[in-house]
Amino acid sequence: MNPYSLDLSSRVAAACREPGAHKAAVAQRFGVSHSFVKDLVRREAATGSLAPKPATGGRARYLDAAAQAWLMAYVQQHPDAMLAELN
Repeated sequence: MNPYSLDLSSRVAAACREPGAHKAAVAQRFGVSHSFVKDLVRREAATGSLAPKPATGGRARYLDAAAQAWLMAYVQQHPDAMLAELN
């Protein structure tokens, strides 16, 4: 899922800084979750920035480069090969 825009984040943070503002009311006003508002306020206090956290690396590859090259060559030579033939 993509992060919220920096424009929306700055408007939400500004609304939270208003005197007497409640996070739940701000979340409802902007149509975001309460946890987003809570995390945004916490991130701004800790880092001084509203920028989203960088994306994580994701899932590790099952095949290394050599195994992937072998598999690609095998599939090109045997386009009708079945998965059971590789075991």
